[in-house]
Amino acid sequence: MSALVTATQLSLRYATTADPIVAATDFTIEQQEILALVGPSGCGKSTILKAIAGFIPHTGELQMATREITAPGSDRGVVFQNASLYPWLNVAQNVAFGLRAASQPVAKIDQRVQQLLQLIDLQAQAQRPIFALSGGMRQRVAIARALAPQPPLLLLDEPFGALDAFTRQKMQQLILDIWRREQVSMLLITHDLTEALRCGSRIAVMSKQAHKIVKIYDNPCQGMTADELASPLIEPAAMQLRHEILQVINETAAE
Repeated sequence: MSALVTATQLSLRYATTADPIVAATDFTIEQQEILALVGPSGCGKSTILKAIAGFIPHTGELQMATREITAPGSDRGVVFQNASLYPWLNVAQNVAFGLRAASQPVAKIDQRVQQLLQLIDLQAQAQRPIFALSGGMRQRVAIARALAPQPPLLLLDEPFGALDAFTRQKMQQLILDIWRREQVSMLLITHDLTEALRCGSRIAVMSKQAHKIVKIYDNPCQGMTADELASPLIEPAAMQLRHEILQVINETAAE
């Protein structure tokens, strides 16, 4: 199966900085996988996501389905840490916004919105205003809105960073459920290794010193619950992978 996204010698910099934020990095996002990207704060994880989203220019090659990414597109849904929802619209209207903007038939919009509200378990809140929702509910609505046009790729930039630990665990399970049911590829930016272990099909490690992805691991722990990851029967595999990832981060930080 061919990769959905391919980066070759990808470099990124902001106009106000002389040094690159990301320097000559290579990686792929495979069809129907979750690639979890971890690394220290300020290493360029979110910058890579923004480049894939088409928000910032790049040098090197950055292709999606063999076409160079040059601008945002409906084939990529984006969810940030703070749910940027429209406060003057209710839950269902927020989910439907992109479909209405694309002039989809009303019956098709209604069907897709109901499908997504069921997926995120917010059918009963369909008519509620956004300000009446908890933080976790708002993120569920943001995810549903990004999924509404059925993009093949969902870009998640630390989407659960502002949530409490219990809600984070529920949202991680939701991401896995969405991944399986929607058959969508995902890039998950996270600073939480447990989250990466639970969600990632593969885990990519980024170095702040090298400004690039330096290691990508296959993840045998994907889909495990937090309790399973803490179980004495499972923990050694998870702990070994966690140790290897932290060792790579620490080694590159010391260079």
